[in-house]
Amino acid sequence: MGTAYAIKHFLKAFNWDAKTRNFVLSAQPGEITVNEFDYKKVNAVIYNKNGATIRSIPAIHAGDGPVSFILEYAGLKIVIGGDTFPNKWYIKHATNADIAIHETFLTPPDLVKFYGQSPGQAIGVGTQIHTSPPAFGKVMSTIKPRHAIGYHFFNEEGTHDNILQGIRSTYSGPLSLAVDNMVWNISKDAIVQRMIVSPDQAWSVAGPKKPPAPPAAGTVPDPLSDLIKNGRWLPAEKAQAPMVEKFKKENNLK
Repeated sequence: MGTAYAIKHFLKAFNWDAKTRNFVLSAQPGEITVNEFDYKKVNAVIYNKNGATIRSIPAIHAGDGPVSFILEYAGLKIVIGGDTFPNKWYIKHATNADIAIHETFLTPPDLVKFYGQSPGQAIGVGTQIHTSPPAFGKVMSTIKPRHAIGYHFFNEEGTHDNILQGIRSTYSGPLSLAVDNMVWNISKDAIVQRMIVSPDQAWSVAGPKKPPAPPAAGTVPDPLSDLIKNGRWLPAEKAQAPMVEKFKKENNLK
């Protein structure tokens, strides 16, 4: 199944949501643009704009298709592994990366303990289609990135130490075990790990483009039937009328 085909049917699945948004908010909502590429190609350029180059290499997971990405920008190199067992493509093309991101999964005993998996499942999931902590460490001690980042596990008190100890059995270099809201400031001089500084509550920030205008009357089919529209409670319309009229006047709305 091609990606474009999959996206087409994904959008069909959300047809109701899309149609209501089109009618109420904008006749031209956000779009999904699909750019397909061959997952089997090695170090192939799949994006090259504005000084940023992205390459792909195959990854090994539950079946053919997964890839890892290599981002090159401003003289820096970041490799994003995705779900994968350690493989020769990553070893070759992630060597000497500034940032090497690679999954490191829970240990088999913790998969049994926390996920209720059988020992047979745990050894298969934790060491064959994912990357165990000692295997992650071996990858990083081989490619020698400026900074290694392990992720794809629930990083909490019960899991952290076993994963860290497994990694440190085979790797002693710079390391982050990722958690939500962790960020890295990357330059040629330094790589700084920190947590996002964010208020608990914040309004949205204006984007680079103006929001689209609402659709002109009659240009988009009304998703509401007469049955539903006739269910509107008119006292509410009357209560909000002064506010609505004032807002329309202030913003030159008809």
